[in-house]
Amino acid sequence: MPKLFKDNPWFFTIFALFLLGGIPLLFANQGTLLIQLNDHRSSWADFFFRWFTKVGEGYGYLAVFLILFVYKRRAAWGIPLLGVAVSLVAWLGKTLFHHPRPYRYFEQQGLLAQLHLIPGIEMHKGLTSFPSGHTMAAFALFSFFAFCFPRKPWLSITCFCIASLVGLSRMYLVQHFFEDVYLGAILGVGLGILAYYVLNQIEQKILARV
Repeated sequence: MPKLFKDNPWFFTIFALFLLGGIPLLFANQGTLLIQLNDHRSSWADFFFRWFTKVGEGYGYLAVFLILFVYKRRAAWGIPLLGVAVSLVAWLGKTLFHHPRPYRYFEQQGLLAQLHLIPGIEMHKGLTSFPSGHTMAAFALFSFFAFCFPRKPWLSITCFCIASLVGLSRMYLVQHFFEDVYLGAILGVGLGILAYYVLNQIEQKILARV
């Protein structure tokens, strides 16, 4: 495990800065944060985030799997493992916490009129806000991808930015609060580390038998 951190200093340094910088936002009013973000909407951002959020769905899994299948075939089989793990952890978290989605929260607070929703986006209204599954999936996928190509600062930074934009998209689209995204990122990186470690252990055992 120490080798993983040593081989990917840029990713873990940026992630640590994200975690530290996000702490004050956890103590801020989550509804106010979303309203402030919502006030800065633009047509180009509406279009961008509406489609970029899909990176945290099956499209992202497929893209990363195909890239790894071409360049690091054995590592590609970690993607199905991540898919199962992310789905399970997201389901457990949402079932355990039962936090209301932003739409439901603002509706209960009588503040729904303050939101400017994006046409064509299906608004989730249940008690499934915490944590953000899209964010978890993105951070799991792209942390794992970065780990598969160690000592490449530009790739680590790119992977972190992609995952972060998915998290931001969930807030921009008024589907999650910052706390949902924050925990989703932590869980996602944790699952990325776990998947990489498990795959590495399996690979070492296979090579030992050859």
